[in-house]
Amino acid sequence: MCHKRTVSVRPLVCRPPGGEAGLNAWWWVAIGLAAWFVLSLVVGLLLGPFFRHSSQAREALDAQAEQEREEPQ
Repeated sequence: MCHKRTVSVRPLVCRPPGGEAGLNAWWWVAIGLAAWFVLSLVVGLLLGPFFRHSSQAREALDAQAEQEREEPQ
């Protein structure tokens, strides 16, 4: 039996993160900022009607309380 070990002498080639395209690191900053902007816009559009309804309900309760205070007893 031959248990001969072979060793490769080829240099190890490490690719930069990002694959073949080799994106500049500053592009990831721009992509991240754009993602945060889009995410905040979507959350704002989804939560806007809820807060608007809550505000209108609170104003109605405040008006009702003001009306009860003004009524003579």
